[in-house]
Amino acid sequence: MRIAATLIVAFVGLGSSVSCTSAESDGTRAVDLSQLDHGNYQSTPWDPNTAKPDDTGLAIEAIRLGASLPIPYDIDPSFEFQGQTNHIPRVSPRIPETLPFVDEKEFADSTPGLIAGWKSEGHRRKSPTAGQAAYLSAFAFESSANAEMARNSFIEKQRVSDRYRPVEIPGFPTAGGNWDGMYLNSWMAHGRFTLGVRVIDHLNVTGEPKSATEFAAKAYTKIIEMMTQYTPTPEGDRAGLSIDIDGMLSRTLPGDKDSWQSGVPEGAVEPVQAALARDNSPGTTKPSLIEAGVDLISSDSYARVYRAKDADAAQRLMVDLLEPDTTYRKQVEPPRNLPSAKCFEPTDEKVPAYAKSMTCFVTIDRYLARVEALTVQNLHQRTAAQYRLLAFER
Repeated sequence: MRIAATLIVAFVGLGSSVSCTSAESDGTRAVDLSQLDHGNYQSTPWDPNTAKPDDTGLAIEAIRLGASLPIPYDIDPSFEFQGQTNHIPRVSPRIPETLPFVDEKEFADSTPGLIAGWKSEGHRRKSPTAGQAAYLSAFAFESSANAEMARNSFIEKQRVSDRYRPVEIPGFPTAGGNWDGMYLNSWMAHGRFTLGVRVIDHLNVTGEPKSATEFAAKAYTKIIEMMTQYTPTPEGDRAGLSIDIDGMLSRTLPGDKDSWQSGVPEGAVEPVQAALARDNSPGTTKPSLIEAGVDLISSDSYARVYRAKDADAAQRLMVDLLEPDTTYRKQVEPPRNLPSAKCFEPTDEKVPAYAKSMTCFVTIDRYLARVEALTVQNLHQRTAAQYRLLAFER
């Protein structure tokens, strides 16, 4: 995904050969690509169109929407953590969605005219049940009537018992919500968009919604403010949206069907703001990504590639991204013949869910790759394959 500037020409017309060696950007000895064991994993650029969930372009439109939306950390920096497991932020008619008390079929029935959506979450503690948690949603529709219908349907379906009482959101008279002493589910229509804020307050001892509704008000303000950056793609142009940017996805290690969640391909190239919705620790990583001048992040099931402003920035970013993980990971041997890779395994079986995978980091020029697996052999082979992808014709 992060291919050096000198590779841009190769992106335009991909060849069929792999260079025998690749010089390390940090001045260490050259890597003999022919000596890297990549197993059966893809090690040359591939057709990224195979990663499209469908031909409508709506999953790509969801990324465009997500690039103009906040995550909870942007509203309140104390929400510095996100989900402990793999998070899929995109929503489209092809990518299933569920909400609390709204199953997949009910969601589809409530959202005729849905174009695309985006969601993110934030927690004040590493454990999502140890403090306050927040969840943001935004869905774009073909008409304001569709958006209003979804808003009303969600509110009705989430008022599941008498213990949920209606609440108002300060400053947003058109927003509706349900509160039960711990959970706030709030929705509002804003033009052709349905916006949602869910707050779970595990430490609430009063049963009053004040803290939750005040956060929801701040969230709606920030969402509406940032959404002004989003320009919807005309309907006739959506199918032509490119899933790849600057050849990054074609050089990111692809997953296979067994690794897809809900049977949906996960490959994507995203601006930093959108990509943060997939990150476990945005409170740490967002400042580091900004400092490194990262503009795009390419992701698939097993790998993420970050494009920094230069090679030095990529090296610094690797160090920064290691910091949040050292509590739960210990260093292990890198792949054979790739000594610059930094690889880690869980310290024990009690680590959080997001740290249970083994991980390798490796840089090449301005690109930093992060690769994950559950076994040493897969980790080493995937890392070798990812390095070869980035080094192709370099």
